[in-house]
Amino acid sequence: MIHAEDVWAEKKKRGLVRYLLVDGILITGGPFAVILQVVGYFLFPGDAQSFGQYFADTTTWVRFFFHGTLFGLIMGFINWRRNERAFAERKNESG
Repeated sequence: MIHAEDVWAEKKKRGLVRYLLVDGILITGGPFAVILQVVGYFLFPGDAQSFGQYFADTTTWVRFFFHGTLFGLIMGFINWRRNERAFAERKNESG
């Protein structure tokens, strides 16, 4: 389980949508998207001559939001299911 039982019970009470937005997109997807954009500058700079030009390009920001959202939603849902399974197993073990 990623979260302690009391923390997970509170997150579960708030719902899947909030979990996907906060824990999925913001906490997991955001850093992932930042890393991908920095790596993307070195591997696929396109027409950009400088770091500033690369980050001023609209395509860079579309990719950033796409990567952050998609990865965050996928990982958020995987983590939600993982926590649900662990929480149910602990509940069954205790009684």
